[in-house]
Amino acid sequence: MRLVGDDQQFDRLLDAAGAYWAGSRPSRAGSDQCVVTEALHQDIRVVIRNLLMANALCDLLSARLVVLTGTDEEWSEALWEQYDIERARRLAEAFGAAEVVNVHDLVDRHLAGRGESAAPAGLDAVERATLVRLARVPRLPETEDEWYRARRDRTRAFSAVYARLFADVPAAALVTSHVDYDQWGLAVEAAMRREIPVVHVQSTGCMKAYALFPERRKGLRTFREELTGLIAEHFQDHVWPHRTAIKANAELVASRAKGNLGRPSWWRAGRTSQFELQSETERRQLRLLGCQRFGLDPDRPMFAVFNHAISDALGTNREVFDDLAQWFEETADFAARHDSVNWLFLDHPSQSLYDRTGHFAAVTERHAERRHMAFMPSLALSKNMLWSMTDLGVTVRGSVSNELPAFGIPVIQAGWSEWSGCGLSHVPENRDDYWRLLGEAIDRHVKGESMVTEEQRERARLWLWLYRSGADVPSPLLPHWEMGEGDTYAHALTIAMRHVERDGDPFPCAVRRMWERREPLLTRLDFRHTTGIDRALGPPVRAVTEAPPAMLTATGFDTAVPPAQVPMDISSGQAAEVQAADHFHRGEQIVGRFERSGLVGLKVAEADHALRVTVSLSVDDLSEQGWNLKRETDADDQALPRLIQVRAQGRLRQCLLLERGGARKRGTVVFDLMPDEMPADGLLCIEVLDVTEGSGVPETLRGAVAGSVMDDGVAGLRIDRVRLQELPDDDVSGTAHAILDASRCERASLISSGGLVNLKRRGSSSLSTGMFVVNPVPQGVFGSGGDLMIRLGQHAGGTPARRELRAWPRRMAWRRARRERRMSGAPNVGQVLSIHNGDEVPVAHSKTGDTAELSLRAPVESPLLVTVAPAQGAEPALISADWFP
Repeated sequence: MRLVGDDQQFDRLLDAAGAYWAGSRPSRAGSDQCVVTEALHQDIRVVIRNLLMANALCDLLSARLVVLTGTDEEWSEALWEQYDIERARRLAEAFGAAEVVNVHDLVDRHLAGRGESAAPAGLDAVERATLVRLARVPRLPETEDEWYRARRDRTRAFSAVYARLFADVPAAALVTSHVDYDQWGLAVEAAMRREIPVVHVQSTGCMKAYALFPERRKGLRTFREELTGLIAEHFQDHVWPHRTAIKANAELVASRAKGNLGRPSWWRAGRTSQFELQSETERRQLRLLGCQRFGLDPDRPMFAVFNHAISDALGTNREVFDDLAQWFEETADFAARHDSVNWLFLDHPSQSLYDRTGHFAAVTERHAERRHMAFMPSLALSKNMLWSMTDLGVTVRGSVSNELPAFGIPVIQAGWSEWSGCGLSHVPENRDDYWRLLGEAIDRHVKGESMVTEEQRERARLWLWLYRSGADVPSPLLPHWEMGEGDTYAHALTIAMRHVERDGDPFPCAVRRMWERREPLLTRLDFRHTTGIDRALGPPVRAVTEAPPAMLTATGFDTAVPPAQVPMDISSGQAAEVQAADHFHRGEQIVGRFERSGLVGLKVAEADHALRVTVSLSVDDLSEQGWNLKRETDADDQALPRLIQVRAQGRLRQCLLLERGGARKRGTVVFDLMPDEMPADGLLCIEVLDVTEGSGVPETLRGAVAGSVMDDGVAGLRIDRVRLQELPDDDVSGTAHAILDASRCERASLISSGGLVNLKRRGSSSLSTGMFVVNPVPQGVFGSGGDLMIRLGQHAGGTPARRELRAWPRRMAWRRARRERRMSGAPNVGQVLSIHNGDEVPVAHSKTGDTAELSLRAPVESPLLVTVAPAQGAEPALISADWFP
């Protein structure tokens, strides 16, 4: 088993479990009934949940415990890392198993000595799902090779083994963590044929489980199909009537869901999972910036299509299309013909674990020329950006279908999930109905209407509460799923089994209620005890008003953040003014770091005067470690500089060039924000993007920097400080000629040539990167308007003289460097390009000895990229800049 702790910790867990369950063995020993559960998963948390649920049923029914174990080569290659059959056996015995059966051994024996295996009803669907999942392909090939045939034989052997097992064993229940694929799904199929109740334990929360009892079945095709209908009935009959009493709790859960404090939303896990916006103005701002970044029209509605894990559990519930690949392909073809809306196709974040054929990339390539369609990995979008951009979601059975409607975003599902009968989303009956719903959604959203209703929003929030709270039963014995695996989990479980008594544990009581009433899910409340619901829920933490929300994503527990007044100086990401983040990790001693191109939104009070914004950025050793999300690069790429564009309120302000390696490199960006650029109730949005990222990046610019700058140059970039102040008086008179050396030009943000190490240093700067940037600067300061003359020379090189050296070695080193500079000549100036449009900018340059002078108009709107090359191998350097207002 994976990450169960070290051997000593595992042994202590076994000792504690053995002692805890020892008292149950005598009462079960003579029982004619048994509860069958499986330990067919490598995650100890999954196995422990199965064993606890099975033991609760054993105590309830006075039944023996039978545990199934084992694995085979295909499952080990496709899914497992450290499945350990011996550890699984020992764990099962410690939890009171009367018998441990290696079902994979039984399958091997069956294959070694059998004839043809029977093919009962339901086998084809499980067989197909297993073949596709293990092969990690979107669909079965037309011609199957030897591996497919061998696996079909093994799947049929599983069916025969499980049929024989449940015929021979007097099973009162089957407890399983999965209901799909051959090693789990065929056990479920066999139990259902024998009319044995099946309990499906969930891998999340405290203790969650679904149950299917034979007498409740409606004769549908699969376990999941039956479960969907039963959950819908239970929701309508026993949860929806209590919506008023539950509302405050549901609002609290919805508030937590905005921050991903719980499950689902695992597909958007981590620090990019929070939705922090508080007004429609803020949401419109991020929508506009997202559309600009990805090249989409912000005036069109945005439909987001969430690709499911392409080989995941095919055919195990009702679906409109033959397979998930067909749904995705035909939906993309439909989108190509309907350009009145934008279409955003998002890959599943774990697609690489489910597909080795590059299916998503193939569909992307087919529609690459469609300007109203964008394809990208789902984790390229934070939840802030995704929810701001999405007007309608399209999926098959993913968790977005219950999450998005809870926050006012309608969803169309092309398949069933356990909640799809609860009235949260639009679920078509067939393909014609699916296309009709998409067409209706286009017509309504183009008119500015929405497909979501207030009742759907309320039902979705009620489902979130049920899934995350009402159907999540705590037990003092069981550590929460979020505790993770390893030593900590095993230690906590060991302590609980040594000190927790069984009396008063709500988990066995909930299991008894579910079993005796034949309910389809485990619940922590007795929904049929109507007079006790209010008391059981407890008083609301905060009153929730009936007034319509300011925005559909709002909850009754949102905390308003007042806008900060200028002047302000932000040096920590924990400051309240740091309101929204997109791929930005907040810091403690700094504002934070970017994991990739993204933005940070600051809540700033509306002003009737212009503001000056100063952003201090840097890269350090940590920026190079673990932040670049792309594949590992070779050694040459690791030495390339970062070229970064800084935008604010959707406009490119300045660019920053930062060298890599060595000491920490710092850079400063300074720009002015006009009063009309700060919307009331909005954000100051500072975007930091790689120079090649965003819509409209000219190909001439891409070509100029190709191979010369780092890919994904924003990864690990720090924002150390953001300073806002009222626009000061002019720093210069606006009439006098002035000159600054290279270091002061860098500090003033006029020229970026690689970043500063020593902020107090003066003098020249090396141009080892072969380029530098000339930025537009705020009006009235050095370099704003007028003309610039930039002097380039040769870097002296060599090792700086140490103080202990005598005077004559220092003089000799200085003379050698001077002689080398004279011999090498002036640097060569290559292209001067506008970063905004890629056009070449006319400049005049001349050479005198080892110095080159570059004369140009000071940029006003767009930064300029200047490429330089050494003469005769000497490294070029930036000496100074003259400004002529």
